[in-house]
Amino acid sequence: MLITFDDAVAFWKYRNIFGASLQTPNLDRICAQSTAFHAAYCQSPICSPSRASFISGQTPHQSGMTLPKVDMFKLIPPERMWPHQLKKNGYYTSSGGKIILGYVPLEDRIHDVLYCDAPKTFRKDWKVPDDISTALGGFRGGRATDDPKHDKRYYDFQSSRSAIKFLNAYDGDAPFYREVGFYGPHGPWITPRRFKDMYNEDDFEVPQAWKDGFAKSPFFDAVSEENFEDKPLAYWRKSVRNYFSAISHVDYHLGRVWDALKASRHADNTVVVIASDHGLHLGERNRFRKHTLWEQVANVPMIVHDPAQPVGHVVSDPVALLDIGPTVMDYAGLPPLPDCVGRSLRPQCEGDRVPDRAILTVRGDNAAMRMGRYRFIRYEDGSTEFYDIGRDWWQTSELGTSHPDYADAKAAHAACCAEYGFDLGRSRAAA
Repeated sequence: MLITFDDAVAFWKYRNIFGASLQTPNLDRICAQSTAFHAAYCQSPICSPSRASFISGQTPHQSGMTLPKVDMFKLIPPERMWPHQLKKNGYYTSSGGKIILGYVPLEDRIHDVLYCDAPKTFRKDWKVPDDISTALGGFRGGRATDDPKHDKRYYDFQSSRSAIKFLNAYDGDAPFYREVGFYGPHGPWITPRRFKDMYNEDDFEVPQAWKDGFAKSPFFDAVSEENFEDKPLAYWRKSVRNYFSAISHVDYHLGRVWDALKASRHADNTVVVIASDHGLHLGERNRFRKHTLWEQVANVPMIVHDPAQPVGHVVSDPVALLDIGPTVMDYAGLPPLPDCVGRSLRPQCEGDRVPDRAILTVRGDNAAMRMGRYRFIRYEDGSTEFYDIGRDWWQTSELGTSHPDYADAKAAHAACCAEYGFDLGRSRAAA
């Protein structure tokens, strides 16, 4: 099973970072019997390029899908996506929710290449009628439905219900691959009221690290504008409360699917991969959005559950969403994906270490690398940023070109770009 969130931060790092405790009881119990990758990174900080990359096993520059608003399937035919390889090799492949693109089913001509069952439609959570909800304030309104009878209207209720029905009903001879795509915690963070009530907004406090400001990024500030400047403390508190409530809401529905799986005949032979397409800024750098190359957007939750090894294990070495496809192929006993930079995570689930691996995240021809304790960013205009994530996770202080490790990091970044199919020479010429 592949289960994805939308816009989810690496939740374990936000457990108490704002004072209030982020409540994810189901993710917590899953991690207690799974491998949690605490340094997993998306290959793009935007939904469709990120998903195109991990579902195809191609980097954004290999496929050409470096930005959104491009026809994904002209660049990456569905036959190049690894669910098709599972289907071709005898798996019963089943869709369910947003995994590849958007909140509506794929066109039949694409769906039928990838999946064996019929497309499924779930109600989107973009808005909710005023007469059944209350606006609790904060960024994008903070609406909540007041009566539990409306819980069934949510996308994630419908997605989880569909997955539960599948797990209870599937009795075919073929092994299965089932997708569970969740909406949450994507904005506007509408939830049932009880999830907002889990958090007292007055418990949220701005981290001390924010109070001295952040290193300036003139080029990228023009590319990805601030959208949360000059907001009062009370407004920020409500906004983070809304986001945390959305994480707790999707965590609840994840728990429903997990319980159904573990109560089913498939409990002991189903590998589960859980991930998000990218993270989100939660007010830092005057942003409440994705799109950037800093740690808080590039770092994502990723979990692999192997029922043959139900032991909690944390991996802190850098890994990539690109690794999902190779990992699935490995557990399925199928050949590796061709021309794929990603690697199977199965050896690391079993205890191997790869501490020096470099992972790239790109937006267009702007590229950030995580390697060891450092984050190195190069923008299209040639300007760079260099941070020590080990000491400065919020990236408030740029180390600069005079740092003794800068030259080595710059060389590693160039090598990583080349590995990912990104020609820095072409980018420099364009700049």
